[in-house]
Amino acid sequence: MLSSNMVAGESAVGATQDALREREITFAALARVAPVGIIRFDAKGRCNYINDRWAEMTGLTIDQAIGDGWIQSIHPADRHAVLSRWDAMREADELFREEYRLARPDGTTRWVLAEGTALYGYSRQVLGFIRAVTDITAHRQLEAELFAARAELELRVQERTADLEAEMAERERLEKEVLEIKDNEQRRFSRDLHDGLGQSLTGALFQSLALQRDLESAQSPLASNASRIADLVNRSIAQAHDLARGVDPVPLRPDGLMNALAELVQALCNAHPLDCAFECDEPVVVEDNSIANHLYRIAQEALTNAIKHSGGSRVQTRLERLADRITLTVEDDGSGLPAGESHDGCRGLNIIKHRARLIGATVVFEKAAPHGTRMRCSLPSPGAGTNVEKGS
Repeated sequence: MLSSNMVAGESAVGATQDALREREITFAALARVAPVGIIRFDAKGRCNYINDRWAEMTGLTIDQAIGDGWIQSIHPADRHAVLSRWDAMREADELFREEYRLARPDGTTRWVLAEGTALYGYSRQVLGFIRAVTDITAHRQLEAELFAARAELELRVQERTADLEAEMAERERLEKEVLEIKDNEQRRFSRDLHDGLGQSLTGALFQSLALQRDLESAQSPLASNASRIADLVNRSIAQAHDLARGVDPVPLRPDGLMNALAELVQALCNAHPLDCAFECDEPVVVEDNSIANHLYRIAQEALTNAIKHSGGSRVQTRLERLADRITLTVEDDGSGLPAGESHDGCRGLNIIKHRARLIGATVVFEKAAPHGTRMRCSLPSPGAGTNVEKGS
C-alpha cells in the first residue's frame, strides 16, 4: 500500500507535467497564428522549432532549418555581422534586435527585423532562446523610394538653383553692360557738348567781342547790341558746360570722384536752403571711372531724396576709406523713414540698391541719431593708392 506522501508526490509531478504540456500547446497555438516568424533555439543556440510564418519568409522547411541550418536563411553579406551580434547577445544575456536581409532559395531577398531574448526556467537557468522575425521589406522599399525621391528633388533643386544663379548672373551682366553703354554714351555726349558746341560757342563769343570792339571804336550805337550778344553767348557756354558736367559728372581722373562730390554738394547748397556739407578727411582715389560714376549717382540720388522728403535742415555727405573698404555716407536730420513700412517700392531707393549691386557694394538704410536717416554704401577698395591730393 502506497504511503500518502508518495501519492501526493506523484500527483504533484503529474500536475506539473500537465501544466507544461498545456503551456507547450498554448505556445504552439500562438506561434501558429502569430503574424511574425518565430524561431526557437536550445540552450546551445541550435534551432529546434520554427513556425509556419518563419518558413514562409525564409523558404526553408523545419528539416532544413533544424540545428544550424537556419543560418542559411541569412543573406551572405549580412551573415557574419548577424551571427556575431547573436552570439554576443547570448553571452551578455541582452535583448537581440537587428535588421538584416534574408536570402531565399528562389533568389529573392527580404528585409526583416529580428528581436530575440533568452527563455528561463523556474530557477533562472537558461532553457533556450526565441526570436520573433518581422518582414519589413515594404518599409525598406518605401524608405529607399523616399531617399531616392529626396535625392532627386535635391538634385533638381540644385540644378534649378544653379540655373537661377546663372540667369541672375547673366541678367546682372547685361544690366551692367547696359549701364556702361549708357554711361559711355553720356560721356560721348558730354564731350560733344564740351568740344563741339562749346568750342563753336566760344568762337561765336570771340567774334561777338571783336564786333563789339569794332563798333565801340566806330562809336556806333550798335555796340551795346554786340555786348548783349556776347553776354548771351557767354551764358550759353556756361549752360553747355553745366550740361556736360551733369551728363558726365566724374572727370576721368583718379581723384575725380572726390571733386565731383564736392561740386555736387556745393551746387545743392546754392540751390536749396539747407546746410549741406561734404567731408573727405583723407584722399579717396577711385581709378575705375565706372565705379566712381555709380558712387556719384548713388550719392546724387540719396541727396535728392533727403532734400525732397526728409524735411530736415542739414544733409551731410562723407566719403572715406576704412581699412580695405570705401564707404559713402549720406545722412540727414529729418523725420526718417517711416517705421514698420517696406521701402522696396521707392524708386530712388531701388536705384541706389541696383547701382550698389552692380559694383559689388552693400547698402544700408538706418535711423540716424537723434533722428533722421543714414544711407551707407560700402564696397571693397579697388586697390587704388591714396597719394593723390584732393583737387590736384
